[in-house]
Amino acid sequence: MQGWRRLRFVFALAVACAAAGNTSAWAEEHGTRVAVLELARVLGEAKAIHSIRAQGEAQRRTYAADGEREAERLRGVRDELQQQGTLLTPAVLEERQRAFNAEVAAADQRAKARGEILQRAVTQGEIRFREILGIVVEEVATEQRIEIVLPVHESIFAVAEFNLTDRVIERLNEAYPEIVLTFDEN
Repeated sequence: MQGWRRLRFVFALAVACAAAGNTSAWAEEHGTRVAVLELARVLGEAKAIHSIRAQGEAQRRTYAADGEREAERLRGVRDELQQQGTLLTPAVLEERQRAFNAEVAAADQRAKARGEILQRAVTQGEIRFREILGIVVEEVATEQRIEIVLPVHESIFAVAEFNLTDRVIERLNEAYPEIVLTFDEN
């Protein structure tokens, strides 16, 4: 947390110096080196992000197939109940209708719970990716003796040598090609 505060402070000072036209004086006096990162490219090219999306979509399809099988089964129960409607006493029919409605409600609850499980798993994977991205950016920046890394859209100009995007993507894909999602149904 303190690192983020320091980063914000240094960024605010750098912006203030830039506004005053003293960026080179600031850098010379403090030796601050700034680099940029193209976050959109990182998100588009990182294998870990693609693995999160693929796992989420595969699990969504599995849940959808299970839901369709359950819906088909419930349609069969409903049709059978309708056919037996004239053969059953009103009390028995009412009891079976109540049981059927309870099954439908339970199926709806399971579907809702699975949607929440899916969303939670994907969100946790994305949080893990952001943590990993921070670690990798810090490693690459430290190796390059960079003290501040900003999103490229925050800069007006950056020399290609101070764009860490390719190195970060390469390191991410090498060290973290996949983030395994956990679909906890408990």
